Amino acid sequence: MSAGAGDGATRDWGRVVPERRGPLADVTVLDLSMVWAGPYATKLMAEMGARIIKLEVNSHLDSVRGGVIVEPDSPLGVYPDGNPGPEPWNRAGYYNKLNRNKLSLCMNILHPAGRAVFMELAALADVVIENFGGGVFERMGYGDAVIRGVNPDVVMVSMPPSGNGGPEGGYVGYGVAIEQLGGIVHRTGYPGEGPMKSGINYGDPIAGIHTMGYIMAALLHRRRTGRGSFIDMSQREAAICWLGEDVIDHDRTGRIPERIGNRDRVHAPSGAYRCAGEDEWVALAVGSLDEWRGLARAVGRPELADDSAYATAEGRRARHDEIDALIGAWTASRAADEAMAELQRHGVAAGTVASERRLVEDPHLRARGFWPEVDHPAAGRHLVAGVPWRFSRTPGAVQTAAPVLGQHNDHVLREILGKSDEEIASLRATGILETTPVELLGR
Repeated sequence: MSAGAGDGATRDWGRVVPERRGPLADVTVLDLSMVWAGPYATKLMAEMGARIIKLEVNSHLDSVRGGVIVEPDSPLGVYPDGNPGPEPWNRAGYYNKLNRNKLSLCMNILHPAGRAVFMELAALADVVIENFGGGVFERMGYGDAVIRGVNPDVVMVSMPPSGNGGPEGGYVGYGVAIEQLGGIVHRTGYPGEGPMKSGINYGDPIAGIHTMGYIMAALLHRRRTGRGSFIDMSQREAAICWLGEDVIDHDRTGRIPERIGNRDRVHAPSGAYRCAGEDEWVALAVGSLDEWRGLARAVGRPELADDSAYATAEGRRARHDEIDALIGAWTASRAADEAMAELQRHGVAAGTVASERRLVEDPHLRARGFWPEVDHPAAGRHLVAGVPWRFSRTPGAVQTAAPVLGQHNDHVLREILGKSDEEIASLRATGILETTPVELLGR
């Protein structure tokens, strides 16, 4: 896969825009959100055809852009072939994975001229979304009341870390903090050890999924009633909803759940087991007597299939260490794919613990077309994760790569707002429109 700029020297990238097709083709979203949670919600909408105008101020760009935006050694700045290139803010993998199918507008919305253009966009948007800290958007001179003054029927989404209002309403936070404040980290870890965060910050995508669903409900409500909505979305509270029965159990009994590592409180056995090869594993979970019988036969211990000591989940949990040793001895001499196939053949829910390389090369995912290739002005041709669902009549699609900073400045102003070339040139000359981070402009 190329990491170069492709044919960017001759191609007019500003004219590369996603087609408006899909179930949300008539929806326009003015997206001021950053990092993961908000951009994930709008990414899902973009894949269903919504027009997403990703608006950044060049003095406060999305903090997951690479180069001058993040620390030089930050993993947020993962670049093609490890090379940041001359425009690292346009090559960062974290940003590019979340913003495909979107239009990029880089504009100073704190300047009076930029503010006027912003309000024109807000007036025509179906949805306006921001995930700044509580109260930040209002202090910028915007907020729900201001937006609703020009667009009474808008769906306005504000998703600060802990919601709007309350003692912690003004707090800032990333997904790692949301994960902890939401109770997920305290629940995660190994017996007798301290809490453990997940490998990724689940607070972000949890909030993004919730937000996208609430936006869809608000749009349906508007279609039925003609009235817009204000969505006060607490990322922390969304994470708490992910805990399921643990909070209810504590409320009713006062119990604090024990950390159990890879095991499960219901299924037994459950875990990840080392296979032959370097860092190769297979994971499985047994949820019924029939599945236990299949596991016993698969690992060559058919006599255990009808042993009454293993007939219940409670009995198997009491012998979990013994069963883990049995499974581990069997998997140790087998490749992970071989172990998975044999377990599945016996009706056991099992899967290889897939590395990133395995995911990209997976023949099943390739057969389903899950890894489309996009062409990016600064990052070149590369694969991206596809759309995991298929609508029969209006399928989602990855149409375009994430845009470079300000790639669609002219398109948005000319084609959507009807601005003249002279008006656009004036905005550019006064620094309202930009395509370069302010740190590199010397102001």
